Amino acid sequence: MGVERSNASRRGRAVLVLVAAALLLSGCGPGYLDAGKKVPATDENREIYNVLVAYHRAIEDRDVEALRKLISKRYYENGGTTDTDKDDYGIDKLGADVLPKLRENVKRVQFRIKLLHIEVDGENAVAQYEYFGRALLTEGGRESYKMWNDFAQMKLLREDGAWKIAEGL
Repeated sequence: MGVERSNASRRGRAVLVLVAAALLLSGCGPGYLDAGKKVPATDENREIYNVLVAYHRAIEDRDVEALRKLISKRYYENGGTTDTDKDDYGIDKLGADVLPKLRENVKRVQFRIKLLHIEVDGENAVAQYEYFGRALLTEGGRESYKMWNDFAQMKLLREDGAWKIAEGL
């Protein structure tokens, strides 16, 4: 009787271990990177997502050097206009004019990104997101808060083995 109870106890533990393992493994799929469960947590998507997270952190910290490390040498911005190129700029103007304003004119930033979609095509990728932000700005000695909520997309290029922001800061 003791042997039968011992074997039954072992079988019971084995079944529990198998059930626990099955539950654990079923929850260990790729998962998702977004709350809407539309962006699978593949290795490539996670790399791009990590660039967005680093971008978010650098903006909130007003860390220009961290931003520079995330930006492609081929960065190009069209200023949101297609009918003129007067507001377009590349990496040189970004480094000389735009990024220093983050450090000089922005006193505090609260910034949140809601990931919507990531699409990868070889060495190119696009990340679409909604962003919410609030910043304390100084201009001409006066301080004011600016709040915004908008949709954006960031284009990325694989450069020297890492994803870099090519457009859409």
